[in-house]
Amino acid sequence: MRLSGFTFVRNAVLYDFPVVESIKSILPICDEFIVNVGPSEDNTIELIKSIDSSKIRIIQSQWNPNIKTGGYIYAQQTNIALFNCMGKWAFYIQADEVVHEEDLPVIKEFLDKYIDDDGVEGLLLNELTFWGDYKTLIRVYPWKYSKRAWIVKPHLFILSRGDASGFTVHPKYKERGRRIKVLDTPARIFHYSFVKSEKYLNGKYKDILKFWKEKYSCEEIKKIEMDFYKAIPRKFVTTYSGSHPKVIEERLKKHKLNIDLSSPNWRTRLTHKEIWRILQTKLIENKINIWSNRSFKIIRV
Repeated sequence: MRLSGFTFVRNAVLYDFPVVESIKSILPICDEFIVNVGPSEDNTIELIKSIDSSKIRIIQSQWNPNIKTGGYIYAQQTNIALFNCMGKWAFYIQADEVVHEEDLPVIKEFLDKYIDDDGVEGLLLNELTFWGDYKTLIRVYPWKYSKRAWIVKPHLFILSRGDASGFTVHPKYKERGRRIKVLDTPARIFHYSFVKSEKYLNGKYKDILKFWKEKYSCEEIKKIEMDFYKAIPRKFVTTYSGSHPKVIEERLKKHKLNIDLSSPNWRTRLTHKEIWRILQTKLIENKINIWSNRSFKIIRV
């Protein structure tokens, strides 16, 4: 088996995750697709079963209620799916991410070329993150210029780390992990985490933050109310004029929220952290490397 796709998901209907579109976007190049479905308050399991493909294999797992810090539960659930992948390559895609069909041939070319080269442990995808709707793009680091090592080789002792934001290599699953050696590719991954109504987004993040108890109290979580024009400053966004993956077209047509870039409601005052974000973005644009602290190491072959 050449390529396994894998993901984890829970409450996909309750929080409006485009998980069906996510899976379908890479299913054509996968030999199998592992979906780890966690305990849900909706019909997530039926939603996944509605995808008409013999490639899909569903695993139902429990979420340990005692893991409430660092978002570590997400890495744990990612690894459950990863451990069930039988391919030499494994393609991780989160439930709010979609790959453009134009990039599948590029990805396939890399997969085929380096499948037997264990000096290459993973492949990078370039992330595009949208804000509120399908025409508004976040243009500052870490959202812009973010690279995800989402395609990995499971047999090389690779594990999801932290809050499932990356992978590291753990020889024999004993030693301290090291950065994964990856090749950069021109392929993209479309990140739609923020493309939903404020109602759905509030529910989603209140649920997520329950696993970050070291940062947020229950009372603080209850008070969270999303405002697209106040959560980030106007300088952070720009118009996107490119195409979207075809599998997302129906969602795009039905999406009611439109972000107005000329609205007077935008927050314009920047925090110190936001000023630093803009500076980081300029450093990357000037080819100054700031990747040294990431979980991957870009190699040349």
